[in-house]
Amino acid sequence: MNILLLSVHPPHGGGSAHSSQELACGLRSLGHEVLHIAPYKQAINLVQYPGLMWIQADGANDLNITPLALSDIDRQFQRAYQNYGPFDYVILGRECFLWHLPAIRRVHGNKPIVLICRGGYINRLASREPIEPSLRQKLIGFYRDCDKIVCIARYLAESIKGVVGVNNTVFLPNPINLPAFNPNTNFSPFNPTYNYQRTSEEPIRLLMAAQLKSRKKPLDAVEIMRILASEGVNVHLTVCGDGPDRTEMLYRIKNYGLEDRIVLKGKVSRQQVLDCMNNVETILLCSESEGRPRVLQEAIAAGKGIVAYDNAGSREVVNEWSDRWPLGRLVSIGDITAASGAILDLARYFRSKPEPLPPPQLPNPIEVLYEYELMLKNLNVQALKAVF
Repeated sequence: MNILLLSVHPPHGGGSAHSSQELACGLRSLGHEVLHIAPYKQAINLVQYPGLMWIQADGANDLNITPLALSDIDRQFQRAYQNYGPFDYVILGRECFLWHLPAIRRVHGNKPIVLICRGGYINRLASREPIEPSLRQKLIGFYRDCDKIVCIARYLAESIKGVVGVNNTVFLPNPINLPAFNPNTNFSPFNPTYNYQRTSEEPIRLLMAAQLKSRKKPLDAVEIMRILASEGVNVHLTVCGDGPDRTEMLYRIKNYGLEDRIVLKGKVSRQQVLDCMNNVETILLCSESEGRPRVLQEAIAAGKGIVAYDNAGSREVVNEWSDRWPLGRLVSIGDITAASGAILDLARYFRSKPEPLPPPQLPNPIEVLYEYELMLKNLNVQALKAVF
């Protein structure tokens, strides 16, 4: 099969960029030709390898896109298609690329277009957020024009059905290359007769890996640390990621005197995130909405504790991804007091010298890739039947 994937690629685009790269490389490993077209705004650390094509362009802004950004990507996409195509399939790796469907149809015709739904748009369309009616209808029309919608979480298929009114969805998780199981075992014993913070020499080590933007609620992480610090808890938070909320985070960290407790590492590679994960006990995720958060899947694979806001995507990972993860703690969105309590609860557990957990039984990336391959082949058969 000859496939064109339009999606983000590391170091741009967060967790979905890594998932898109793994999908493209995985399909190549099965013998398929995949051209991955990846937009970027600034040429910083752009890796180069066969099958990857960078295009400089702005992307969609919020639920909308500027005329310039739309025309830039449309033009460069069509040029690449004409130079390297035709293709059997076009895969849109994020919902923001729905804006380019009309331009794609002009060169790709009626051949299959697959959308990977990660929740970025549909979660907002399914919420009570006021959205201008004409914009809502335009986006819904884009979803309906896709031949197949791959949902990376089960709940997203229900949202698509309810909002868009189509049943051409399939649940397929990301084919993630997961880290090795590496649970923490070297904590000082917890003495239940005293307050935890007075007896522990080993700090509670936390990691938050997320873009520093409002939906991820990174400021809540600072407030959680403020609560723990005010109670005298020996706790340290490493933050991997960057974004518009960084300035306010730095202000609050300084204002609360947390400079020695919170480290903002900025945008780092996936390997650096995994290295940080190896050195912490609990992953903190304060997002108000998620598709199917990659970092929580990586945390479970590595044997780490989880404290996360109870959104549909995080809930699906913690409760249903393999078996229910016993080291997962979900708290109500915005409840920083409950989150700080959950962090302490896990710290007490880790320091009680519990019996080691067995490694979780997790999806095999190659099996997921075979499911993607089969989905595409079946889609092509359906297209041929429609022609004849």
